[in-house]
Amino acid sequence: MKKTWIGVIAGVTTLFLAGCGADGPQTPGTSSSVRPTTATSTSRPPVVTPPTGGPATAAPIDTTPGATGVPTTPAQPGPPPAPARGTVVLRTATLSGVPVPGVPVYLSLQQPCDPASHDIPVGETTETQRLDGVTDSSGLAAFTTTTGCYRFGMTAPAGTNPVPEGMHSLFLVDAGATVTGALRFQDTPSEPAPACAEPTIETELGVDPGPDALITLCDGRWAVVSWNSQGDNQRIITRSSGTWTTYVGFPHDTCWTEATAAGVPDSMRRYFSC
Repeated sequence: MKKTWIGVIAGVTTLFLAGCGADGPQTPGTSSSVRPTTATSTSRPPVVTPPTGGPATAAPIDTTPGATGVPTTPAQPGPPPAPARGTVVLRTATLSGVPVPGVPVYLSLQQPCDPASHDIPVGETTETQRLDGVTDSSGLAAFTTTTGCYRFGMTAPAGTNPVPEGMHSLFLVDAGATVTGALRFQDTPSEPAPACAEPTIETELGVDPGPDALITLCDGRWAVVSWNSQGDNQRIITRSSGTWTTYVGFPHDTCWTEATAAGVPDSMRRYFSC
């Protein structure tokens, strides 16, 4: 009976010590079924478990500019739009349309000004660009330039007679368009053909222009002329009302007194015998 109580007490003691060891400190050299846990970094994306039971994946990161944690780069300003351009042609010619080449011309951009208005307000604009050129053999000078309001002009060459027309202006409104400005000159009267020229004499006398003419004397009103052809064709001619006519042909019997009265000059005295 005594041994039975001793065994009961020993078993209770063993159970008590086992229960206390489960909650107490770990004895060196022994292992425990309780494992320490590791804290999850808040910087990692949460794990998303797909509904099909597949492997867990990280939640996507929002990369939209401006989202938290995503750096943004400010938009850079683009280049300014290129100004619209067109062509201006300056033409120098006479009133009858004959080109006048070699004329220095200029084109002056006036701002501020709206070319669509076709008006340059006097005293309200200034020159912001000037283009210079010289007209070619056709009397033309071309400029490729921006749209806008322009004044233009020229430096008239010596010996020309420009038409006094005041200030010239033109308006280049549309991109790619061509606008022409006219600078005009008076027509130069054509000089009459020299009266003593062989073609003039032969044309006005109505003679054959083939043989060469020998014009001995000519003052524009009286002349002695002959041609390199057979026969005696020498004659004294006179010009009045713009036309040559024959005064006497050789031989003749007109006296000097009569010739003097007709206006024959003294230089032709030797062609008269009496």
